[in-house]
Amino acid sequence: MRIKSKYLSGDVAQWLADDAVSLYFLLNRIPALRENSTQKDNKLKSHLTSLYSANKKAYDYFDAPGVGIMWFFSSLVESGFDVSDNVMYAILKEVLKFQQDDGGFTLNWKPFCSTACITGQLVYSLLESGYQGKELEKGMSWIISHQRDDGGWLHCPIGSVGDSLKYLLFKGTGKGIQLEHSDVPSCAVATVMCAKALIKMGTHYSNDALQRAIAYLFRNDAMFKETGCRCRVAYNHELLGYPFYLDYDSIDAIHFSLCLGDAAESLRIRLFNQCIKKQFDDGSFPLEHRRRGCMHQFLHMPSKLKSKDRLTTIRVVSMLINIGNAVIEL
Repeated sequence: MRIKSKYLSGDVAQWLADDAVSLYFLLNRIPALRENSTQKDNKLKSHLTSLYSANKKAYDYFDAPGVGIMWFFSSLVESGFDVSDNVMYAILKEVLKFQQDDGGFTLNWKPFCSTACITGQLVYSLLESGYQGKELEKGMSWIISHQRDDGGWLHCPIGSVGDSLKYLLFKGTGKGIQLEHSDVPSCAVATVMCAKALIKMGTHYSNDALQRAIAYLFRNDAMFKETGCRCRVAYNHELLGYPFYLDYDSIDAIHFSLCLGDAAESLRIRLFNQCIKKQFDDGSFPLEHRRRGCMHQFLHMPSKLKSKDRLTTIRVVSMLINIGNAVIEL
């Protein structure tokens, strides 16, 4: 197998194939290779499922990266598991218990209230898992109905110091929960997650909502600059990594830009060039940030920050192939 692209300074196929986990991820993410994908390695499957145990902590902190069952469900989905797996299906049924009557999913707040970031994340993961239950339609309806006039979605119910105190002292929601409060800007993370769910659902479902969501992101420079949202984005999305849980980077932004066509061409070119310039001489790419929910943590990948990284390289390679700028020779 060879990977050929004028944008890659070397062929990383053999380097990626030398690692069983990396090879599986590569095969799983490239449509041209998917039919040749082997069954999931038993050791990988045992490792993934062993990380979850139905203990009290997993439920008390159900939304926490690296701890809760929502994180674990998204992790299994990102790893290629679907609802045909018994462990996967059992965890999915537990996750669905956190869907509220209005169709949204809640963060670990008391009282529980539907929140855009986690609703977008879980609807996306449910779609990716192959689940087709009525909960999907309820979740998508919540996303559509809670899109704001500016095209974005509201942050979590903490809109100010006063909101924080109201939660801590009185267990009540604050201004942040209001849909069109003029003093509360839309949230970068919530908008990205809801946009990912809309993209996965397909343009036939609500192309207008998707177009407005991505237009909002790109009016804010793809959320690479401070947007003033109360849910502070204290990291640089231009740093490459393997984000998947309430996070994204420039590779995701390039995918978003494709939905806008020529309207986002100049920004897409800038993002693409920034990404490609970061590669090493052998065609591999560095891991530049590791968030709490990062797949490197989940799979215990040994990569060090700023060093060449298999998972990040796979993301770039699959992006190049899917947009027609690289080919696989078997």
